[in-house]
Amino acid sequence: MTTTPTHRRWLGFILGAYLILGILYSVFTPPFEASDELWHYPMVKYLAEHGMALPPQDPANPGAWRQEGSQPPLYYMLAAVLAGGIDTGDMDAVRQQNPHADIGVIRPDGNANMMIHTDETSGWRGTLLALQIIRLFSLALGLATVVVTYLLAREIFPEWPIIWLGAAALNAFLPMFLFISGSVNNDNLSNLLGNLLTLLIVRLLKARTLPNWRTYIWIGLVTGAGLLAKLNIGFLIPLVALALLVLSLRLRNVRPVLMGGAITGGLTILIAGWWYWHNYQLYNDPSGLAMFLQMVGRRAIPANAAQLWSERHSFTQAYWGFFGGMNVPLPDQVYLIFNIIGGLALLGAIAFLCKTLVRRTGSLERWLPAAITVIWPVVTFVSFLRWTAETPASQGRLVFGALSALSLWMAVGLLWLLPKRAQPLLMIGIGAYFLLVAALTPFLVIAPAYAAPAELTAATPQSLFRESGGGVVGLLDQRILTGEVQPESYVQIELDWQVMTPLTRDWSLFVHLVTPDGVILGQRDVYPGGGKLATSTLPEKRAWRNPVAIWVPAAAYAPMDLTVVVGWYDLRSGERLTLDNGDETLTIGTIRLQPRPDDLGVPNPIRINFDGQIELAGYSLSDLSPKPGDTVQLTLYWRGLKPIPQDYKVFANILNPITLTKYASSDTMPANWTAPTSTWKPGDIITDEHDLPIDPNAPPGIYELELGFYLPLPEGGYTRLRIITPDGGMANDFTYLSRVRVVLEDAP
Repeated sequence: MTTTPTHRRWLGFILGAYLILGILYSVFTPPFEASDELWHYPMVKYLAEHGMALPPQDPANPGAWRQEGSQPPLYYMLAAVLAGGIDTGDMDAVRQQNPHADIGVIRPDGNANMMIHTDETSGWRGTLLALQIIRLFSLALGLATVVVTYLLAREIFPEWPIIWLGAAALNAFLPMFLFISGSVNNDNLSNLLGNLLTLLIVRLLKARTLPNWRTYIWIGLVTGAGLLAKLNIGFLIPLVALALLVLSLRLRNVRPVLMGGAITGGLTILIAGWWYWHNYQLYNDPSGLAMFLQMVGRRAIPANAAQLWSERHSFTQAYWGFFGGMNVPLPDQVYLIFNIIGGLALLGAIAFLCKTLVRRTGSLERWLPAAITVIWPVVTFVSFLRWTAETPASQGRLVFGALSALSLWMAVGLLWLLPKRAQPLLMIGIGAYFLLVAALTPFLVIAPAYAAPAELTAATPQSLFRESGGGVVGLLDQRILTGEVQPESYVQIELDWQVMTPLTRDWSLFVHLVTPDGVILGQRDVYPGGGKLATSTLPEKRAWRNPVAIWVPAAAYAPMDLTVVVGWYDLRSGERLTLDNGDETLTIGTIRLQPRPDDLGVPNPIRINFDGQIELAGYSLSDLSPKPGDTVQLTLYWRGLKPIPQDYKVFANILNPITLTKYASSDTMPANWTAPTSTWKPGDIITDEHDLPIDPNAPPGIYELELGFYLPLPEGGYTRLRIITPDGGMANDFTYLSRVRVVLEDAP
């Protein structure tokens, strides 16, 4: 079916709206606040300044580009060509990081910004100009991806025009796609090439005659460029080979396999082979993935199925729209509607495919190209799961390399059961919802997340903090907004500050919740103004309100009174600002920490689930501030959740979590070997006492109390029970209870 003027107008509207929205996202997202942009851009800058030579990768000295230096370089090279002539010597001044940013974490007191934005209002020049040029380049790549989505839908369902436009709209108006498209990110090129190669494979499978050499050249060029853009494109190579084989069998001619394979394979190796050889020579690993993982960091324990399932919310959020450093979300109601639409689309698409298979509607020749658009998203998702099992990366945007096929089948799933007259109405309604959310997000979600705090009226301070260089910051007022608090919740306070004399350094504000034993139970370190201000840039009399939310750990020991203290320190040197009396901290009040309500009658109730078999219901400690040589009595209250066939041992350690040095330990079966876990009845409370003798040579300090279960294996070694978190995750095989402070004999 050919396009009509109406179809062309709708397509023009979709593409035009995408461009307008993409520009809005590019402009409203502050520099380096898009996902990983603070590392992607330095990679571009390095290539531009070093004649396209790749940067060295050294985990001990990661460079400003960090793990992105291990990525295939095509996107960065193209961006370097576009912006390479611009003087970007000001990058370090513009790229001033917020060292306390909560990347990947949503906090009630803000602090989402990864950068300090102090001088970005004087126009685009230098680094800011280069950044915007590359963002526009990314936007053009995104536009091409939307066009590919439209063309792919036409190839699969040539008789169904509403699917062409619907798939394009679902792609173009997806808030996360717009956000990434308006940023410096190599995914923009790999997304285009992955979806374009899918389109070329589909067209190859639909061929009724022998393709000419240009077809093979295009496939080879896109495959090679794709492998030089991102590794995941490599999973499409078997599909290219399969398509060539199918074509040879159908046409009974070996030319597609022989000539097509030679041309596509040769071009792929010619274009991308050098980079993989480069990796082999340097790292003995053609893919470079091992070095990438060293740079970005692996999970302490690879994620199992339960852990991956628990991360489904962040996956779906980052598919629909999760901005900044995975810390600026859309409202929950918006996600709910998106998830309902996505769930209905998935079920509808599965039903459509099942009906097609059962009724055998159409020929194999008709549906084989469509099968590619199903196989590729599945392969992409499986490879994503494999990747995120190794390193925390549960972001739905990482499957955008199959977004054209996903958008296509999403449209099919939503529409196929409806009468033809109703299909345009539903598609317009859903497209309008996507468009509305996408249009409002820059104004109502992104911009407020990075807005500087309002200025307060100058006033007389209650207390003054002074730096050695002469700068002074005063506390105008403070409010503890939380009454009583329980473990696993926030203490929320507000602090009003004012610069009395300009400060010469960038100081970090800290708020501590301190136990009567002097243990810091909870703390919050932030740059002022919710992370948005740097003290060295604030003028005299600048006053602002600083909300601060301090998390009380789940295993906090209760009940007790916590002292709330505040102060300022230099992150680089550790030096603190001082009060006029010489103190470095100011007490602003106390708050009562209460235990959770509980009906089991155990002290300090808690709920820590070990592998669905055992629950720690509560615990008590004889001393939270022992001296070297003392013995701390730890009493644990266990509850069996189901019959346990094995006899597990309990380990309890007082240790330094950085060096893992143990200063006290216990390793025994429960209740001093008298209550093996295989004898427990579900629901019974088991009292388990442990003596923890503190090493006489233990240096004074604050240490963690580590706890867990393990099972010795007959062949040697052991296996531990993993903790099941409330969301169903299984990330760790140990837990920390209360911190313990080791003090000297003469300590106060």
